[in-house]
Amino acid sequence: MNIVYYDSLASTNDEAKKRGFVGAPHLFCVAAATQTAGRGRLGRRFLSPTGGTYFSVVLRPTLPRADYGVITPICAVAVHRALVRITGIAPEIKWVNDLLLDEKKLCGILSEATSDQNGDPFVVLGIGINTGRGPLPLEIADIATALPVDDKNALITAVLEELSLLDDAFLTGEWCDYYRRYAAFLGHSVTLTDAKGSQCVNALDIDGRGGLVVELADGTVTTLYGGEISLRQNK
Repeated sequence: MNIVYYDSLASTNDEAKKRGFVGAPHLFCVAAATQTAGRGRLGRRFLSPTGGTYFSVVLRPTLPRADYGVITPICAVAVHRALVRITGIAPEIKWVNDLLLDEKKLCGILSEATSDQNGDPFVVLGIGINTGRGPLPLEIADIATALPVDDKNALITAVLEELSLLDDAFLTGEWCDYYRRYAAFLGHSVTLTDAKGSQCVNALDIDGRGGLVVELADGTVTTLYGGEISLRQNK
């Protein structure tokens, strides 16, 4: 496995983008013990306390660029499988890019599509997993949790091994059944929040492109694909 380690980086995604731009190969990985400017979806700050596992992977998938939206949920399955292999514990998957443990965030995943200096498309997949043994920062202590992992290299390697199956996973669609099995909100009433506001919907299914199939209050069934959308389960 081609993994470059740093004690500290502003952002592993930014470094992986630089490497990918000049030709870093498929599954090239940048890892850091901590990040000073890590980010999540929509540019949100991603806290990266010491002890966590933070890495970004250059992906050069063969699937059509129009289908790149499915990469994030497939990669969530890859990270989930790796965690099960290394720890024996199976988190839940929260649509579309988080892993939860005891209803708290364990892992965040950020995928960013771009092109290299030759115009060839690639994806940078950023992964942050709370694997430290110390207390989490107060800012996230109420909403996040950790799963201690001492051998972080083994965890990263396991994720890369699972990611090597990405194209096959897309072709067979097997990832979707796995995703459904561990999906946190399927079959529940949830609050859907987007730029237009919030509404209560029923989460019905995940489709083969990673979209969330929901039933609206008026009975209309529609499928949601990423964007500025978050889900909160109604208690």
